Amino acid sequence: MLQLNRIGELVLTTPALKAIRDTWPEAHVTLVLNELCEGLIPALPKADDTLLYKRKIRFNRALFGHLLTGRFDACLDFTGTDRSALLALASRAKKRVAFSSARKGPVRSLIYQHFVQVSTDPAHALDRVYQLVRPLGVPPPQSPPHPILLVPRIASNRIVRLLTECGVPGDFALIQPGGSIQERYWLPERWAELILALQHKHGLPCVLTGGPEAFEQEHLRSIQTALAVLSTTPLPFPLVTLAGQLDLMLLTALIERARIVASCDSSVSHMAAAFRRPQITLYGPSNPFHSHPRHTNASVLFAGAPEDVTTIFNAETPLAPMSLITTQSALLACEHLLKATSPTSPQSSSCPPPL
Repeated sequence: MLQLNRIGELVLTTPALKAIRDTWPEAHVTLVLNELCEGLIPALPKADDTLLYKRKIRFNRALFGHLLTGRFDACLDFTGTDRSALLALASRAKKRVAFSSARKGPVRSLIYQHFVQVSTDPAHALDRVYQLVRPLGVPPPQSPPHPILLVPRIASNRIVRLLTECGVPGDFALIQPGGSIQERYWLPERWAELILALQHKHGLPCVLTGGPEAFEQEHLRSIQTALAVLSTTPLPFPLVTLAGQLDLMLLTALIERARIVASCDSSVSHMAAAFRRPQITLYGPSNPFHSHPRHTNASVLFAGAPEDVTTIFNAETPLAPMSLITTQSALLACEHLLKATSPTSPQSSSCPPPL
């Protein structure tokens, strides 16, 4: 299996990986990932081998060596780029499968033996990904597929210790205000208003997460500045900022334990969906139709839709700036989710138990 995209796309591929394992339990499954996803490997449905693709082609000698000397019956390319086509060719698999959208010129037609034509109707990314495994004889899912992640016990224990050291021994709200695409950022003062409500009204300490990039760190500082301006009294609970301090495995364990997760459209939203955590996800320049969390504990706020919480998704709905999402919409969504879901630990919720 070739999945060379970033973290979010990898998380959306996990139901297909599990379906292959369930259908062919004796098969030897090799997974090739983008090196940026290495930290997530322990949380993925089990593959027998996991290989990393390096961004600089000259560092991939060992990867190509493994593919050229291995014996593969099938190669599924979930990426559909020139680099993944090269890896598919190197695998010398008897059956090489890609989406029809990956067909470019006569060379791709020679590399792949089977192109999967996705339905002309718009589809959720999870359904689209699942279609790629069908040529291997994997039966259709009995229910709509969801992301799947499993947190090793050692990571769960580490995050509990870290939270305790930060003064957060119990329930908390996880706030992921950033991501790799700045156009998806919500206004700092609105994040600050949401944090204040979670702290004062719902009694939840807030943990801020994000990446180490300068623009994301600046966004977090703007939120903290807005908090200082808007707060008339000291916060009742710690405001813990772990942005840029967690590896992928610890971030996954943190998401699993959160009482509620609030984020813009990012990989954190897909990771929270894997654990069915109560979550609100904010969309504006991207349409939630293709990637929204599907579980019942999720609320989607879409700047392009007139209602506060989007429940009917349309691929044709025009995109809109994030500034159209009001603080009131987010506050109502959080209040509804917190009332509808009891404060349970991850082990007693519907997510899988830690390994």
